[in-house]
Formats: sequence, structure tokens, C-alpha cells
Amino acid sequence: MKRKIAFLLCLLMVSSQALACGSEASGSQDTTSSDTTTAATTAAEPEYEYADLDLGGADFNILNVNAGNDYYMIDVEMSGDILDDAVWKRNETVEEKYNFNLVEVGMGGNDLNTTVRNVVMAGDNVYQAAYLRTDTLGGVVSDGLLWDLNEGVGFQFDEPWWDHAVMEDMRIGDNEALYFASSDISLHNFEMSWCMYFNRNMITNLQLDLPYHIVKEGKWTYDKLYEYVNVGHNLNGDESYTFNANGNAVYGFTSMSPDCITQAFISCGEKYVRMEDNTPTFTAGTDKYYAVAEKLAKVFAGNGIAHFGNTTTDGSHYELVFGAGRAMFVGSEIKSGDGGGRYADMTDDYGIVPMPKFDEDQENYISPVALWTYFLTIPSSNPDIETASYVLDALAYLSYKDVVPAYYDVTLSVKNIRDEETAEMLDIIRSTRTYLTAYAFGWGSDLRSKVATSVRNGAGDLASIIATQKTKVETEIDASLEAFASK
Repeated sequence: MKRKIAFLLCLLMVSSQALACGSEASGSQDTTSSDTTTAATTAAEPEYEYADLDLGGADFNILNVNAGNDYYMIDVEMSGDILDDAVWKRNETVEEKYNFNLVEVGMGGNDLNTTVRNVVMAGDNVYQAAYLRTDTLGGVVSDGLLWDLNEGVGFQFDEPWWDHAVMEDMRIGDNEALYFASSDISLHNFEMSWCMYFNRNMITNLQLDLPYHIVKEGKWTYDKLYEYVNVGHNLNGDESYTFNANGNAVYGFTSMSPDCITQAFISCGEKYVRMEDNTPTFTAGTDKYYAVAEKLAKVFAGNGIAHFGNTTTDGSHYELVFGAGRAMFVGSEIKSGDGGGRYADMTDDYGIVPMPKFDEDQENYISPVALWTYFLTIPSSNPDIETASYVLDALAYLSYKDVVPAYYDVTLSVKNIRDEETAEMLDIIRSTRTYLTAYAFGWGSDLRSKVATSVRNGAGDLASIIATQKTKVETEIDASLEAFASK
């Protein structure tokens, strides 16, 4: 197989690197490996039982968004890099067990759905699995182009290598149909999990505690975040907080809108549409929803406390603002860090924490997965979902067991985030991921934007927005349910 050849070619290179690096390199890796492996797999690893399966050397094609999207691909060659080698070994192991050749076919994200639609309509078994962008999945599902993954007997969705919370709100109807799933076969879902990075230098200089221990005590809330950002913003001689690329103003918080505010609601346990008895139900407008909005407005509507910018040409993009040391916190996906290279030139050190809770009574932190992530599907043109389910489950298991700890090692090793607490923070984020199903089916996109604008302006008009939008969202939901029922 191609991986055996790659292994032989890379063996001398890896060995020479180990000799050249000496005890210093191995000592550094030993430290991060023990910490991160413990964090990623705190419980005893379950024994995995591989199926009695032989694909006869056939290709197993996975359609995916192409490279260059700030995350790691599924099919990589051995290179001596910790993460590359872990992914390579995972693939090699499953290929050997089931006698097949894994092939990843990459293309632009906007082309994925069209490609799946074309092969299904033609009845061509071209792709055995496909990663599709979630905010465009509704039409693919309602048109019957995907398998209900419950039909795959090899999937062990109750095991920890599948994202239970992410998939909890994806089951639709009396038969709890599940058309897309989440694991770490592709690290995109992990990289697209929302979190907060903080400027360590700024917090230390202001004689504030790093928020790690606050997180571990369960006290990392939006009230606590407000305490930090309220002292973190500073005009530094500028006349106003209006963004100026050549200015000196420092913001307490920066991010994008409306996404950040939508994710903040979710991290407080509030979704404007949630599944109730496997039926999507409009749930905005409760007393808790308004209480969350009021608390978020305190953080996000304050002059100078928060900055929102999505534009790169004028330097106001939130990642650029944080990277330039002009914000204490940034709300973003994990990929914004050195994994995505956004802060590679940042002078200040930084750390990472999960999104805050609503209050200390909230049982767990909640880490939303971004709107435009990609979830695993099986096109209905694949006649053998049973075989596909065994292959994909084994890949998911080894990703959980071996690839995620390697990802932790890479994150811990970057120059600006070298601390023991990071593994714990990443573990919290990974284990508390969830997803707003409304994204996938286009329910409430107008509501989402209007609510974010309202919160940024103090949330005074929120009740009227919800009252106006409620019928529209419910109509969108009913249209989807009718489409499912007709299949």
C-alpha cells in the first residue's frame, strides 16, 4: 500500500531527527505527551473489536473540503510531524485491518453538495462517505440524498469516539433519523469549536488572575468575563474607540457578529430552536432567554468593552485585532490559534478557555461548534452502508484514541501557548461540544442576525424582534418537516 512506501521513505528521516534533537527534544515531548494523553483519555480506554471485514483492496473514497481551510486533512503522508504521523498511522491501521485503500477527494466547500446531488441522482457509487458543510445540509437531507446513519450497524454512536452532545439535536422524527454525525475523523469539528483566547501579558500586567483556575472551579461566567473586559479596555491616548488601524485603543473583547453572540447564547444553554421529542421547536423568548440577552448586552454593548470586526482589508478583523495585542479576549474558533496561524506573529503570550457559563449554577460549560463546519454523511448512492459504518467507526475510534492526543501535543508545543493548563481547557472544550441544528436547515437565519444586532445595542427591542420572527421561523421548520415526511 502507499503508506508502507511512505513509511520506508520517512523512517531514516525520523530517526535522524531524533538523533539530531537529542535528549532535549525527547524530554520536551515526554512532558507534553504525558499531560495531554492523560487529559484526552481520563478513563480506561475501551477495548475495540474490529469487524471481520475484507474489502478486497478496493478504494474507500471520502469526499471532503479541500486543503487550505485551516484544518488538518483526513488522508496525509507520514512526515515526522506528530500529528501527521498519528493521522497516517490511524489510516494505515484501519486499511490493514479491512484491506482497503483510503482516498480523500477534496474540492471547494460550495461544490460538495452539488457533487453529492449529481452522483446520487446518477446512481453512481463514487463516494462511500462525504463531509458536507452543515449550513447547506437542509436541502440535501430533505431531498433524500443521504442515508439515515442509524442503518449502519457498525456505528457505535453510544461510545466516546462520537460526539454525543453534537448529535443529540440532530435526530429528527419518530424514528430519530440521523443524517449527519460528528467525530474526530476530521479535526475540523474540533478546530471549529468556539472558545476564548486571552492575552496573558495584558492580564498579568493588570494584576488579574489567569482565568484557568476560575474555569476549573466552575466559576467562569459572563459576569466574571465582564469584570475582566471592563478593566481591560483603554483608549491609550486615542480620541475614541472607533477602530483605527494606526491607533492605540485596546478593547476588552473582540469577535465577529452575529456568530459570536449566537454562540454566547448557546454557551448559556439557550438555543432559539431545540429538539423536543425529536421535533424542532421554537424556544426563544423565554424568561431565561431574555435574562441571557441582558447579561450578554452588558459585555457586548459597552463602549470600548467590545469590538466586532470581520474585515481584513482595514485591519479591523477580530483575529487581527487580538493578534496585534489590542484586545484582552477574543471569541473565536480554536483554529484561530497557531493551528490556523492567525496569531503566529503575535508578540504577547496567550491562553485558551471555554466559552463562559450563564452563571455558576449552570452545570457544565457548553462549547458550540461553528455554523460552517463539515459533518460526516453517507450518500444514498452508496449501496453498502454496513461496510461504510464499520470503516468509519474504526477511524473514529483511533482518532479518539491516538489523533486527538497528538493534536493536543501540537497545540501545547506552539510558542505562545506553552502551559500545562491548556490540555485541561482543550479537554473541556472538546467534551462539551454542541451544535445548533437550526444552522443545517436554515431555520431562523434572519432572527439570528437581528438578535445579535439587538444585543450589541443593549437588547431593548429584543421582545418585538422575537414576536415578529416567531411565525417565520416556525413556518421554515414546518416546511422542512413536510419535506422529510414525503420521503
